[in-house]
Formats: sequence, C-alpha cells, structure tokens
Amino acid sequence: MKKYILLLISISYFSCQPSYIFEKYNSIPDEEWCIHNIVRFHFSIQDSADYNLYAGIRHTMDYEMGNLWCFIKISDSTHVLVRDTLNIKLAEPDGHWLGSGYTIKTKEEKIKKISSLPQGEYTCEIEQGMRMHCLKGVKDIGLIIKKAEQ
Repeated sequence: MKKYILLLISISYFSCQPSYIFEKYNSIPDEEWCIHNIVRFHFSIQDSADYNLYAGIRHTMDYEMGNLWCFIKISDSTHVLVRDTLNIKLAEPDGHWLGSGYTIKTKEEKIKKISSLPQGEYTCEIEQGMRMHCLKGVKDIGLIIKKAEQ
C-alpha cells in the first residue's frame, strides 16, 4: 500500500512539472535598463519541434510605466529567424500591477510560437523599446522556452 501511494505521488508530481526547455533571467545593472543594454540569451534546442517563447520581466514598484515595449531578435548561426516587437502590459489603467509577486512583480508575455525549430544553437536579444533612455525599477529580463502543446 505504501508503494502504491508513493507511486501515485511521484506520478502526480512529475506530471505537474512545466515543460520548460529553457528559462533564464539576466539581472539589469543598478535596476536601470538603458537603451544600449541589450539582453542576450544563448540556448540550445535538442530536438526539432514547435516551441512557445516568452519574454519575462521582474520589476519593482519604482517602474514608472504601465507597459514595456521590447524589440526581440532570435537568430541561429547564419541568419535572423524572428524579429518582433512586443508590448508587455504591466499595469491596469487604474495603476493595479499585473503579474505575480508583491514588492517585486514578475510578468511573462508570449513572444510567439515557432514551428519546427530545428536542432541547434540560438541567440535571443531583447532590447527595451520605450521612449525613455533608461527605465528605473527593472530588476531582470528573462527568456522562457516551452514545448508547444499539440
């Protein structure tokens, strides 16, 4: 009976695990993301499949805007595969912050689904696209890659 319960707990634990292929957040120096500070991620894809890519932001209450425009570029060793502009909504019009966390908020936004991404090495660059030269209150910028559900 104990073995059965342990097996059931193990199956439920592992079935609830996210299907992350890659997840990494890079810290922003002095919590001030300036235009010249392009955040880069290097990642590997082990098997050809469909993937969902997400950009993540962790920010403090010092962040002064309700959104964040980002320029995204994903490339392999020979050419650019994706070039996109992403608007991440961080707050409601009444000022209520979106995302998880209390004093540090985390918000993830889907960049796009990439179909049949072949096995290989890739680079993702995320650049802030706001009209302000530097954005205060930005702690980390992240990239999350999950296998797309069929």
